[in-house]
Amino acid sequence: MIVELLILSAYWLVGPLTWLTYGALMFTGRRKMLLLRRPPEPIRVSPPPHATILIPAKDEGERIRGCLESALAQDYPAFNVIAINDRSADNTGKIMDEIAAGNPKLSVLQVQEGSLEPGWTGKNNALFQGQKLATGQWLLFVDSDVVLQPDALSSSMSLVVNRSYDLLSLLPRLESHSVWESLLVPLAASAASTMYVVPLSNNNKRTDIAFANGQFLLINRPAYEAMGTHAVVKDRYCEDVAMARIVKKIGLRTRCAMGAEWASVRMYSSLANIFKGWSRIYYAANVGDPRTIVGAMVFILLCCYTLFPALGWTIWRMNHPSPYYLELIWLAGVLAHTLAMWVFMAVLYEWSGNPRRNALMWPISLVMLMGILFRALRMCFTKKVEWRGTTYGHTMASHLTPGSGPKA
Repeated sequence: MIVELLILSAYWLVGPLTWLTYGALMFTGRRKMLLLRRPPEPIRVSPPPHATILIPAKDEGERIRGCLESALAQDYPAFNVIAINDRSADNTGKIMDEIAAGNPKLSVLQVQEGSLEPGWTGKNNALFQGQKLATGQWLLFVDSDVVLQPDALSSSMSLVVNRSYDLLSLLPRLESHSVWESLLVPLAASAASTMYVVPLSNNNKRTDIAFANGQFLLINRPAYEAMGTHAVVKDRYCEDVAMARIVKKIGLRTRCAMGAEWASVRMYSSLANIFKGWSRIYYAANVGDPRTIVGAMVFILLCCYTLFPALGWTIWRMNHPSPYYLELIWLAGVLAHTLAMWVFMAVLYEWSGNPRRNALMWPISLVMLMGILFRALRMCFTKKVEWRGTTYGHTMASHLTPGSGPKA
């Protein structure tokens, strides 16, 4: 009886109570990230500062047009766009040149094959070369698979200028065009937000925690120069997180905000790419340290899948009642665990722009997420990364020195 009581207490702790706590923290964290307003407040400086949008792309012929057209359609009064063709083997560069021919706000930089130096990732090299041509006081780095709403830049500039922020990153709505995308991408994104305690990055006192999303990263030129430009994070596969950590470390103000109403992104279009992309993110965001990945795997096993042995024991206990009504306590725990998981996971899917019913598929989707985490864990030891058609074998530097990169 004592052993069963101990197991029952442990189950309530790692199951229902952990999920109820997680749900409370989830809503609290989201409130701290609801920063953008529509319509945006008028910018309190005149004239409004000029912004340059930089968009790197490699083999994005299918999606680059939509991204560039949405960037050029911004209602902000002072901006230009630089598109960077990063060694594409398809028609990405041709489409960029075609759009630029009809729009003076757009200029195109062609990065040639063979120009990537050892120790650099392709994206970081492309952005480092592109920012040399930027004329803006603010730099907005946007991934080529992102589509912006017309007021994305004006809303963001209003926030950073009026509140004196140095870096702002948005979390876009996650577009899904297949079952696997709809199930896995929002779940993987939520796991990343939890693993790297994203809401705490908005706490100025927590200089040890910072997060940014390279799909939409807005930074002012002085902060970008002070942190050392992309040259400092040249070897990073998640340069966005590294940049936010450096900017915050040197005493500047960073913010991460919900941006589903201002931008959308289709991250990966196949199951294989979902595994490759998210395992890279988990591996790189913590610079190859496996501890966070292992912690996430332990959380899934203890806080999610313990439901099944608890359910089996509850069924047995219902057929073998205890004089202390343990069967009712087991049943209440299983019901609370199930309900909490369904409700909070349904909310996470809804926040990402995906159907709430996906939460019902958690036994399958979490197995797939465990597979992604295991792949990331293996990468922590092999150090080998394949990204956008380029295979890398370099080891990321364990420490970065702010301001150590060359200037623009």
